[in-house]
Amino acid sequence: IKSQPSSHHLTTTGQNRNCAFGLQKVIEPFVMAGSQDARSSGVLYTFNHEDAHAGCPEKIIICVDLAKEVETMSVKSKDKGDVPLLVVWKNALELFVWNKIAMNPDHEFALIVLTKGAEWFCSFSKDASLMCRAINQLQATGENYETFDLASLYSIIYEHSPPPPTTDPLLPPPYTVRVVFLYCRSNSPPIFKGDPTGHNALLASPYFFLDVLYAHQAPSPLNMCENIFYILSEQYTGPKGLVFDWSFNVTKLFKFFACMLAHPLQRPVQDNMDPKLLG
Repeated sequence: IKSQPSSHHLTTTGQNRNCAFGLQKVIEPFVMAGSQDARSSGVLYTFNHEDAHAGCPEKIIICVDLAKEVETMSVKSKDKGDVPLLVVWKNALELFVWNKIAMNPDHEFALIVLTKGAEWFCSFSKDASLMCRAINQLQATGENYETFDLASLYSIIYEHSPPPPTTDPLLPPPYTVRVVFLYCRSNSPPIFKGDPTGHNALLASPYFFLDVLYAHQAPSPLNMCENIFYILSEQYTGPKGLVFDWSFNVTKLFKFFACMLAHPLQRPVQDNMDPKLLG
């Protein structure tokens, strides 16, 4: 999978050149194991017959936690000092959106914010500029929430973007639905207390995927990080979901988003991804 240079890439403007804390890291394409590119780059991507699916447009729903911790937790940057977590997420999401659109201009993005429950924030669009403006409008609520209602998330996703019906498994679907879920609470375990209709319908579809990034405080007896991570990792039992427990290392964050550039129908399961991409 390779993205072609685009005049819309984030590094084309003065403002965008400052994103990613000056890393200006080009997200490396995945390459076939055994190829000359793989041998020279040291990055291996092993395919098998289960990964040999045709690509199709994705409907990608980005879910961003806006609880108080997203502004109180910070990431250390060599040139910018302590940077709030939400700012880091915004920079990474912008790069992700632009690179996905460069790969396929028919990909669509929508935005959900997470407070007590899930709230629809920005409808689907193929316009990367519009989506990045919506991402940059996000602000932390300044509130701590005791729990988060997962049922509200699945219900609102199913309402706005039900997966396509399953037809011939050998043929690509008209689109897939993928949720990119960014969560940052160390003491607010997700719970399920609503109508399970949306949850059941989404998880029954082979064209629904869930990628999770969990940022949290250092685990201790004073928080619930380990329990929350377990709950999040159990939300999607399909083989092609990604779950990352992030420890505020900026390089690892961008490796996670690089992994997410691969189409869910084409990428390997997480356990088979090259450790250099995951570590």
